[in-house]
Amino acid sequence: MARSRHFVDKYKMEITGSFSLFIVGLFLLVLSANWLIQSCVKISFLLKLTPLFIGLVLVAFGTSAPEAGVGIMAAIKNQKAVALGTVIGSNIANIGLILGLCAFLTPLTVNKSIFKRELPIMIFSPILLYVLSLDLLLSRLDGLIFILSFLFFCFISYKGAKKSFDDKEAQNFKLNKSLQNSNSLFLIITIILFSLLGIILGADLMVRGGVKLARIFGISPWIVSITVFAIGTSLPELVASLTASLKKIPSISVGNVVGSNIFNILFILGIVALIRPISVASSVLKFEFPVLFLFSILLFTVMRTKYKITRKEGLVMFLGYLAFLFFLLRR
Repeated sequence: MARSRHFVDKYKMEITGSFSLFIVGLFLLVLSANWLIQSCVKISFLLKLTPLFIGLVLVAFGTSAPEAGVGIMAAIKNQKAVALGTVIGSNIANIGLILGLCAFLTPLTVNKSIFKRELPIMIFSPILLYVLSLDLLLSRLDGLIFILSFLFFCFISYKGAKKSFDDKEAQNFKLNKSLQNSNSLFLIITIILFSLLGIILGADLMVRGGVKLARIFGISPWIVSITVFAIGTSLPELVASLTASLKKIPSISVGNVVGSNIFNILFILGIVALIRPISVASSVLKFEFPVLFLFSILLFTVMRTKYKITRKEGLVMFLGYLAFLFFLLRR
């Protein structure tokens, strides 16, 4: 009897400890990513970059930092399924959950240059991922191909962004008072470095706690990564896009998701594959990859209609994400 009570108490302690690690890590990730986003936007304002470029590259980099932290930490800890699942799940959540929700609350106007320049790269990214995964392995060479493709994306985005600064749209993005009133590059860079440190530490805690919980409850790390990890690491994208949407900054709202999806596949999976090659389950090629491509095509289709994402289209995207979760868990 005493042994069984000891076992139950130990079991409860393990669950509580693992859950606490996960929650603390998630909180640290979101908090650090928020400061990183704010710092990136402040630097963009100082350098007079367009809101479109801010959303496509700098805010996308900041909001994707949690996925990068989780992916790299998972690779180091040899939890490669977690890295791949987080990226795929996050990209699907970015379109279905985040853009769908943003458009449902406030219809989004799409910048034509995104449609013509960056969106094709966003659709190309999952196609490249699928082709390189056909041998069921993302090798270091594949990782290098991803990184080179990412550098190409950064180059054409920077080159294509016009050097005309939209003061009205920029002023709508409210920064923290300490950043709003300061033009010190030293302060901003210091905040960025501490934010990155917080993201690394948060990702480590989140991966450790999440993997332990999956083992305790007998859930596959893949399911945890593509749902819980994906939604958790997508919270910065959700906050940034919702804030930009409600404050009438569609360039940042839409650009953030498009840039983040490109960043997640080309940069994060590229870095992870260079650290440690990633094995790909054949079942993923038959379900998760096609779903990711389907959502990318769906976004392309709705953006074609007068370069706007209406409330109805946003609702369809959001319901599509719920359907994905239903079939994923049912399978």
